[in-house]
Amino acid sequence: MSANGTHNDTGGSQLVGLVAAVNPNGMKLEGRDGWVNFSKFAPGLTPPQRGQRVAVQLDGQGFVRGIEAADAVLPIGNTGPSKDQTITRLACLKAAAEFGASRPDIKSGDVLRIAESWEVWITR
Repeated sequence: MSANGTHNDTGGSQLVGLVAAVNPNGMKLEGRDGWVNFSKFAPGLTPPQRGQRVAVQLDGQGFVRGIEAADAVLPIGNTGPSKDQTITRLACLKAAAEFGASRPDIKSGDVLRIAESWEVWITR
């Protein structure tokens, strides 16, 4: 049994963890070796999303019989702005830095505020 598992009264166990990968047949939890397969006797099972924290009920054979969300979805690898948003933000920051370079009274915090206001104006 994995360190993040507990036994339940139905002869199975429960695992709680972050979903690292999902396919039509099963899923892999972060920090746990191997995949756990969905039971063919649980036809209404909805596979979780990658990055979701879940509580998984296993039957006595180790197949997934139930899945419950343990908390909010935390997408893996998709936690920041999109590529387009990043490019826009960097362009605004560069322009604000160039704008502030010739003004000795402007501090770095002012440059960030200018860049933020320009980004808001661009994305409105």
